Amino acid sequence: MGNIDLNAMYKITTSERMLQNLAVEYEKMADPRLPACSRKAGSLLETCCTIMDLKGVGITKVPSVYAYVKQASGMSQNYYPERLGKLYLINAPWGFSTVFGVVKGWLDPITVEKIHVLGTGYQKELLAQVPKENLPKIFGGSCDCKGGCALSDEGPWTDPAWAKPPKWASAEKANGEQAVINTENVNPGTVPTETTAPAPVPSEEGVQAPVAQ
Repeated sequence: MGNIDLNAMYKITTSERMLQNLAVEYEKMADPRLPACSRKAGSLLETCCTIMDLKGVGITKVPSVYAYVKQASGMSQNYYPERLGKLYLINAPWGFSTVFGVVKGWLDPITVEKIHVLGTGYQKELLAQVPKENLPKIFGGSCDCKGGCALSDEGPWTDPAWAKPPKWASAEKANGEQAVINTENVNPGTVPTETTAPAPVPSEEGVQAPVAQ
């Protein structure tokens, strides 16, 4: 987040839209990503590991980052408590741990236990949690996705051997087909009419009651 110009970003988007995007990612994580990972692993996988890089976050950016972390953590806690396995805040600037201590007061103790604030020596702890081949090179791993891991969507959910259409896609398709059927069943000779009362007619003595047609 340190390389992001927050002021410029907030000119083209809002924190609400950023949180909406986070919610979309959580929904995709629930289906189809985790089910595909479970099929490949041969065991049930229900949680994810999130890494937030704070490198370059100066003291002037801390309030904005703090506000987003607070909102994002609250969303994870309130709506997706079963999805968040661990959240690592790496390259945390001096004093951030103290500021983050305030956030803890707003979160459930179980959620707080999942959040780890680390400085620059984070590689050992990350590698203890994430296999080296799955951890991006920039974080000390060996993964080097085309276009950058942060923007890549590579994973078992894109591999035909493990991927399956998400359940919500089937539901959307069914709803769309039902809407088409309902449209086809409408009598073309039936024209909807307005049933609302006509507007009051103004007069010299004031507003008169609606005139019946």
